[in-house]
Formats: sequence, structure tokens, C-alpha cells
Amino acid sequence: MTVHQHIPFDKLYGDGQKTGPLMPWNIGGPQPAVRALCDEGGFSGHVLDIGCGLGDNALYLASTGLQVTGVDISEIAVESARQKAKQVGLDVEFLAADAFSLAEAGTRYDTVLDSAFFHTLPRTEIASYLALLDAITTEDATLHLFTFATELTPDFPGPRRSSAAELRADFGTAWTIHTISSARYSSSLPAEAVEQMVDPHTFELNAPTENLAAVSVDETGCVVSSIWHMHAQRAASAGAATHSVPEDRGDPR
Repeated sequence: MTVHQHIPFDKLYGDGQKTGPLMPWNIGGPQPAVRALCDEGGFSGHVLDIGCGLGDNALYLASTGLQVTGVDISEIAVESARQKAKQVGLDVEFLAADAFSLAEAGTRYDTVLDSAFFHTLPRTEIASYLALLDAITTEDATLHLFTFATELTPDFPGPRRSSAAELRADFGTAWTIHTISSARYSSSLPAEAVEQMVDPHTFELNAPTENLAAVSVDETGCVVSSIWHMHAQRAASAGAATHSVPEDRGDPR
């Protein structure tokens, strides 16, 4: 059982809370960091958007001509993504399923986008996540992982953080890590609502907040976090792989 089964995503989407404090990850479009990476040619082949939510990242990737599959555990979110794709005339496969069930389908992906999925998993699920990636990716697949960072993210309620050292330890055997660098992650959370940030596991309001001085906002007044972007390539032989020591670039704000 994954942590997703403890978070009421269908209730959140079904109640219509598509933006704001209860759903800060939905900004009504693709994450700027994902869009910029795509524009730079960071994606190729058959792309999997794991934990795709309402599908905005997947739709942007597909709009550039890429073959894209998005998966999310929320049937309501996936149906919304399908409707968006239909409205704009894009051919995107959206699957309503637990991501860990993808191994059973036998499809192999050339690029995996993980934009805020990995950090919803407890550390006890990381081995299963790595096994999933091994089962669903091609031999030289690319992984773009965007995850909240111990070193960069202000100390307000939110998902599990990873340090750069933990990412190296977790992925360094099976994946050649090219870079671990700071990226900006946009939200729909107004700065004044930070004190009502939700607990990531219970989604209860008024979680305790401390050390909020480092919170920054974008031009719309919404909170922007600095997180890790890990760019990695699947090693040719898991267990015998070597990887470069990445440069951990600082907060660009």
C-alpha cells in the first residue's frame, strides 16, 4: 500500500478544490521548470508522467509532438485530464491506476517525468519505486525527478524531503546521475495562506509553521519553492554501474 492510498486525492478533486491551499500543486498549467526542460529538448521517445494529476505537464509535453502517457491514482483527476486533451485535440494516454501497477502492463518508457510524486512516498517505499522504474523503462532511459529538498525547502508543512546525498545513495547504483540541481517549483498557494498550509498526510488545515522567512513568491503572489531536479540515465547494468558525482547547485533565488 502506498502513501497515496492515505491521501484523499479523489475527495480533493471531487470537491472542486482545484487550486489554493488544499491543492497547492495545481497551478492551472505545466510547471515552468518542466516546460523549460521540455523546450530545451530534455524529453524524448515515449514519456511517462508519473503522478500526472490533472495532466498539465503531460499535455504540454504532448503539444510538442512527444508520445506521452500520464498515470494518476485519482480517477477524477484522470478524467479531467482526458477532457482537457480532448478539448485541445491532443492524443495523450491517461491511466487511472496506482503507479506501482504499471509493471504488470509490460510497457517500457524512454523518459520518466516525476514531478512531485517521489516525495509523497515514505522512505520504506523507495526500494519498490526503484524496482518499478527498472520494470518500466528502456535500457538507456532518462529520468527527470523533481522532489522537495532538505537543503533548499523552507520548513513549512509539506512532503518528505530528500538530501542530495540521499538521492545519490538511493539512485546511484541503478542510475547514472548527471546532475542534481536546484529548480523552482510553483504553487497556487498565496503567501498569506502559508500559515494554513495543510499537513501532507492528513490534509488538515492550520498545521504548525516555523522558519517561514525564506518563503518566496512569484509575480502573482503565490509561493515558489526551491527543490531538487535530478537528471539521471538508467545504467547499462544495475549493480555494476558507475555514476558521476553531481554538482549540487545552490538556490537560484
